[in-house]
Amino acid sequence: MSKLITLFRGEPMKLIVEISQGLGNCVQGTPLCHALWLMGHDVDLYINSPLAEKLKSLWQGWQVLDHIFTHHDQFRAADYDFGVSAYGRRQLVRMFAPGQCLKAEKRHVKRQSETEANVELARWLGYAGPTPAAYTGHAAGDYGCNARSVVVHAGCDPANAAKRWPHWREVCARLRAQGRHVVVVGTAADRHPDHWEDECDARFGLTLPELAAVLKHAGHYLGNDSGVGHMACAAGLPGLMLFGPSDPVKNAPNSAVMRSLVAPTLPGQQRDAKAAQPVDIAALGLEAVWAAVQALLAQPARDPARALPPRLNDGVDLRWQHYVASTFAQPEAQEVHEISRVPAAFQPRVSVVIPTFNRAANAMRAVQSALAQTEPAVEVLLVDDGSTDATQAAFADPPPRVRYLRKPNGGASSARNVGLRRAHGQYVALLDSDDEWAPDKLARQLAAMGKDYVAAACRHVHINADGTRQEKPERLPGHDQHLFRDLYGNLSLKTSSLLFRRHLIEKTGLFHERFPISNDWDFFLRLARVVNNSGLVVLPQALVTVHRSDNSISKTGRANALEEAFSRICMVNALLHCDDPQALARHTKRAGRKHLELSRACRKQGDKEAAAEHAREAIRAGLHGAGIWRWIQSL
Repeated sequence: MSKLITLFRGEPMKLIVEISQGLGNCVQGTPLCHALWLMGHDVDLYINSPLAEKLKSLWQGWQVLDHIFTHHDQFRAADYDFGVSAYGRRQLVRMFAPGQCLKAEKRHVKRQSETEANVELARWLGYAGPTPAAYTGHAAGDYGCNARSVVVHAGCDPANAAKRWPHWREVCARLRAQGRHVVVVGTAADRHPDHWEDECDARFGLTLPELAAVLKHAGHYLGNDSGVGHMACAAGLPGLMLFGPSDPVKNAPNSAVMRSLVAPTLPGQQRDAKAAQPVDIAALGLEAVWAAVQALLAQPARDPARALPPRLNDGVDLRWQHYVASTFAQPEAQEVHEISRVPAAFQPRVSVVIPTFNRAANAMRAVQSALAQTEPAVEVLLVDDGSTDATQAAFADPPPRVRYLRKPNGGASSARNVGLRRAHGQYVALLDSDDEWAPDKLARQLAAMGKDYVAAACRHVHINADGTRQEKPERLPGHDQHLFRDLYGNLSLKTSSLLFRRHLIEKTGLFHERFPISNDWDFFLRLARVVNNSGLVVLPQALVTVHRSDNSISKTGRANALEEAFSRICMVNALLHCDDPQALARHTKRAGRKHLELSRACRKQGDKEAAAEHAREAIRAGLHGAGIWRWIQSL
């Protein structure tokens, strides 16, 4: 019990972070370590790479890290509160109990760089600052380099020869003709067969700290997409990285001064060095690259220092507070245009926020159901998230008491936040554009709330794609004075059922815009913690009709949706982590149930290997009977 008490007073959570694969992947994991340390956590590092012993020297002595391990046998998961696995191999996931390890996955790097996907794990825990720069230590001395030195990494792993641009020799010759000191770096495997690099200052076989020192003191960097390029980013060096078969989104440099030049994708080609037809880096012509090099040399400024926040204190309550605060730190949507038909003297009692995207007919139905409420003092904020259908035309002259707000596309959470920030009513109600209300929905909820409650919800009728109807939930959450636990175990309420006092937003925070799904569950959990067990009244009547849309989650990849939901479970486990064995057991069982769902979804999608893996995770969570049955089904 003594450790639990000190946790509430601010004892930091002890984390181990796994970085893995190649040099560049591991360097891109260091901003995550820094962000977690800034959140107040104690951080150890596990390098899961064949290069681990060599890489270790880059981070020894870094204040962010307490210990560095190069093999999983050197530490015990039981010595840590939580695991965090950067993009890569995810050994930690198999070492920690289900639900006790945050991880970045392939789907997270489809829309952002590997660095940003890694730091997103820290943002799930409340980190709201800028992405930290990558970090590498360096050897002492300048190694004969100065502002006139240009470091060139012309080679690449022989296994990825498709990443080698063929004209580096010509570029280096032109640089020398301009009086530049050209330093060509790499391993012995990077050398060209004719050893043209010896025409320059060839530095092959440097240790990684020595290479980092060269980069620190040089003026510019040139190279293919590689780990050396990410080391140059860590040194703040202005440079140019060429992308051919590698993904310029996933491998984008974490630097304001490192530029990228991307070869075009021709029909049949793929951004994959191992594909039958990888994108040809040779499509980047010599003169185009030389022009980019000249433009780069005219800009000698290094990557500016980033205004990182001070290190925070950590503890269960503080951790949750930091997370709530991070939702307010989300930037507001730009270029929000409003057309209002709300009279200036009108004082709304309830502000109804309706996000919509390409739902012109459904949005009008939702708006009309809000305007038809027997509670008359209602304003409707329809937030159009950049629709490309007839929505804008349909609301060019909105109905009375409607504020039509149009913004660039940013997702449902972004649209809801635009409405929440602009709501004027004493109460806020949320309504999805696919749903509609019974005419007395708000009046019933307001009457039930009275002076004793600050929020209300209700049952809903779910209309399936085949027209069948179901009234949900069967059991109302909070019936046994465990509202948060009930909603954590199963989100049984719909966003469209929710009504709450507007001032609660100051304590709940806004919707988390980085979550593609499960953002409603996340918001409900924060609301449940604010109102505790006695501030929310759930009406037994079904006052909301929920229509399944044509592009519902079930039709657009249920396994991916469940994976995102599982990530939210891990996030909540980390936010609330303490030494309470009963709470930890509940977290593990909750994660196990999600693995059962994932096993079923993967099996239906034909991925038997993934189905079996999720079944094994459910067994590890203690769900032996159901887990074994799912495993048998996966065979």
